[in-house]
Amino acid sequence: MGLKVKREKKRDTDAFDTTQLHESQHGQILHRDYSAHFFRWSFAKRLVGKNDHVLDIGCGQDQPLQKILFRNAAPYAASWTGVDLNKLKPTKHQHSTIFPEIDFTSPAGFKAVMASRPEGFDVVVHFEIIEHMPVDAGKRLLANCYKALKPGGIMITSTPVYDGKRHAANHIHEYTAAELQTAIEKAKFKVERRFGTFMDIKHIGKMDGTQIIDGIEVGQVPAGSIKQVRDALACYFDNDAISNIFGPLYPDHARNNLWVCRKDR
Repeated sequence: MGLKVKREKKRDTDAFDTTQLHESQHGQILHRDYSAHFFRWSFAKRLVGKNDHVLDIGCGQDQPLQKILFRNAAPYAASWTGVDLNKLKPTKHQHSTIFPEIDFTSPAGFKAVMASRPEGFDVVVHFEIIEHMPVDAGKRLLANCYKALKPGGIMITSTPVYDGKRHAANHIHEYTAAELQTAIEKAKFKVERRFGTFMDIKHIGKMDGTQIIDGIEVGQVPAGSIKQVRDALACYFDNDAISNIFGPLYPDHARNNLWVCRKDR
């Protein structure tokens, strides 16, 4: 983390980008970017308790996290609240609330959402959202997430962190890992974990793998062992799957990172 980058021309003056994923389009093929979404949602479920109230910012019209949390007779959460800039279909689930066409970074949008749960949320999730807004709006997003959480609550976020210059066409500002880490900490969060979610496969096995907990690298995995496992798995998995499987071991060399952050009690 902390590598020098040469950014492409800034887009930070652009308005919000409202691109969203669609099951009927993006879910039809195995691709590392879309596959990473499934793993993010599954990971988030593991951090949600059955008595937790979840706020899902940028939930999308398909609302995948809501489906995961309430797919079984025994729900994984007490409630789910979805917020999105786009139009959304109403939800019929008794423990779910939808806020369509709402800008959570604005005072009015934040007030509207929090009026539904003034005591605050236990978990706030926003995946692949912050890169679709200008930096100032990103700061407001993080600040409002902090205010929306109960003391001790968790924020889970992910975003591309590749090299700061080869942006996707619909991304307004892509952060480097160090840049977003700083922004998260300035918003008063404590970063507990950071994972890579998918990566360029050329890096796998060329260096030791690691996990980052509380900002400290732990759990070193020897490069030789990683390469052996990678070669064995490649007999079955294609490169898109391999990219996701090994991404968590290489947060500093991943194309995308996920942060687990906590509000002080």
